[in-house]
Amino acid sequence: MIKKSIALLLLAVATASCSSVDTREAEQVRETVKRYNTQLAQGYATMNMGGLARVAEEPQTAKVYFHMAALGEGRIRMMSELKDISFKDIRFAAATSASVKTREVWDFRHVNIDTGKVERDEKGFVYRTNYHLAKKNGAWWVRDVAAEGEKGKGADTKASPAAPASGKASVR
Repeated sequence: MIKKSIALLLLAVATASCSSVDTREAEQVRETVKRYNTQLAQGYATMNMGGLARVAEEPQTAKVYFHMAALGEGRIRMMSELKDISFKDIRFAAATSASVKTREVWDFRHVNIDTGKVERDEKGFVYRTNYHLAKKNGAWWVRDVAAEGEKGKGADTKASPAAPASGKASVR
């Protein structure tokens, strides 16, 4: 009887410890996604995605950089603000791999670089976003992002308001 009690106690402690580790990891993943979105908005506003490299792997940073550069070639600066984010699902495929599903609400403003004139103003644009993250050297990094807009055309980034007729997922 004592052995069974000890075994059950050890099992309960192990379960609680795994649960708290998962909770800590999930919180770190959530914070990485939030930092990614902060750096993304700042990068578009300053037309410099250097800060994104602190939270995203190079291929993802490059994908967003090319979108920002395309807007710049069109003499447009995108100002964006994340109004709301809700985390719908966080899953760990392994100790170093996570996938996250969010619902995000963004406001966008496209401003002419030369004149400062607002060329487009989009409020309350909703994205259903899938993030893939990898843990390296103890830190979570955004590996890939795919978003689908609920309003207007979908896009591969937050580009959907920038290129509504593209018919592609937005680049984020």
